[in-house]
Amino acid sequence: MKLAFSTLSCPAWDIERILSETTASGYDGVELRGYRDEMDLPKAAPFLPGNRLATRQRFEDAGVAFCCVSSSGIVAKGNIEHVRENAALARELGAPYVRIFGGTPESRAQAVENLRAFGDAAQSEGVALVLETHDDFSTGATVSALLAEAAHPAVFSLWDLHHPYRQGEPPAETLALLGPTLRHVHVKDSTVERGYLLLGEGDIPNKPMLDSLQTFGYDGYVSVEWEKRWHPEIADPEIALPQYAEKLRAYLSRA
Repeated sequence: MKLAFSTLSCPAWDIERILSETTASGYDGVELRGYRDEMDLPKAAPFLPGNRLATRQRFEDAGVAFCCVSSSGIVAKGNIEHVRENAALARELGAPYVRIFGGTPESRAQAVENLRAFGDAAQSEGVALVLETHDDFSTGATVSALLAEAAHPAVFSLWDLHHPYRQGEPPAETLALLGPTLRHVHVKDSTVERGYLLLGEGDIPNKPMLDSLQTFGYDGYVSVEWEKRWHPEIADPEIALPQYAEKLRAYLSRA
C-alpha cells in the first residue's frame, strides 16, 4: 500500500509547502481537498487551467502523485457540473479518482440516476469516481448496495475506516462488502469523547483493519484525512502528518 494525505489536513500550506512536507515525511501522494482559502479546487491558483500541467510536472519531478481529487460532488444534489469540472482537473493532474459523497437523497431512484450521470461525466474524462462511506452511506452495506444498483463501470468505493466503525458495522463485514469495488482508503483516529487524535491514541482499530486490507490484497493508497480545516483545535499538520506517516509505516510493515 502507498501513503498519502489530504490537503484537508493543511489548509494554511501553499503548494511549495505541501510538496516539501510530502517528501520530508515520506508520503507517496497527495489527495486534493481544497487549497488554502478555496474549496472549489478548479478555481485555486495552482489548479487553474493554465497552471495545471506545470503543477503536475513539479510533483512528478519530485516523485509525488496526485492520488485523488476529493470533490464536493454529492449524489443527493446531483451537482454534475461540479463533478465534471473536478474530473477534468483529475485527468490533467494524472489523478485516477474523484471522490464523491452520497448525501441524503430524496429517493433511491434519484440517487441511482444521479450516480450514473456522475459516472458518465467521470468516464468521459478518462477517470473514475470513488463513493465514500459517509453521510447516509456511512457503511459498507449502504455504499455497496447503491453501487450495485447503479452498476456503472466508472464508479467504485472509498472506505473511510472511521465512519463504518462508528456506525457499528464490523470491519470484516465492511471489507467483504466493499472489497470488490475498493479503490481508495481514508484513515484517522479518534474517540467519541476527545474527537480526532494522533494515530494510536484513539479507539479506531486501524492496525487490524489495515492488516485485513493487506491480507485481502489491497495495494492502493491509504490517505490520512486529518480534518484540520474543519477542526482547527486539533494538532497542527506539522505534528500530525509526520506522526501518521511513521505510525502507518510501522503498521504496514510485516517484517
